[in-house]
Amino acid sequence: MTLGQYLGLVTWFHAARPRYMNMLAALLQPLVDAQALLASLVADFDLDTAIGVQLDTLGLWIGRNRWLKVPITGVYFSFDNSDDGTVGSSPRTGFDQGVWLGAYDPTTKLIAMDDETFRKLLKLQAIANHWDGTIPSIQAAFNAVYPGVIVQDRGDVAGGLMSMDVLIPGVQMNSVELAALEQDFPIKPSGVRVNIIESTISTQPIFAFDIPSSSNIFGGFDQAAWGTIIQST
Repeated sequence: MTLGQYLGLVTWFHAARPRYMNMLAALLQPLVDAQALLASLVADFDLDTAIGVQLDTLGLWIGRNRWLKVPITGVYFSFDNSDDGTVGSSPRTGFDQGVWLGAYDPTTKLIAMDDETFRKLLKLQAIANHWDGTIPSIQAAFNAVYPGVIVQDRGDVAGGLMSMDVLIPGVQMNSVELAALEQDFPIKPSGVRVNIIESTISTQPIFAFDIPSSSNIFGGFDQAAWGTIIQST
């Protein structure tokens, strides 16, 4: 309720006395403000609307933080640098540009994921926390956050090493999201190896036979790129 609604409950005999009404307003305003603050906490810590430190707090509850370890590029000396100043996506670090990598120099750094990327991973982790151990529920978890990702049980129990594949077609997630899943895959059965398979061309689906051409997950010749295991956990 607002302050005006509370004051509107005062009987006419007392409502006509300004000093009394001013006293009530002074007493009730802190209570109204406290009610408004408590009501706002629901939206502030809703996974769909939380931002910044609110998402960090949700991460503490869910079990994931926004910090990600990535390689340091463009600092240490290396050969085979292109003339335009890049090696893939890395800045050129040839003679007179890169420094020698020392015995105790770090090769990785920590970066903070942006809110939207962190939000998706928190949703996936929250679903994983309630996982029932079945492949269909893993697929449902990815469908809720990353539609198009395919989870397959390889059924190789007889070989002595159980494993499952997670196929990530092109344009399903950005490089930060992919790196986060590589380092800490949230849904993993105990004793089962998880193979994360990605399209070798980020903008194309994964090559496969006998798949309808309308599929944006798999494709045939001149439509898709080879899939490659980029991480096995």
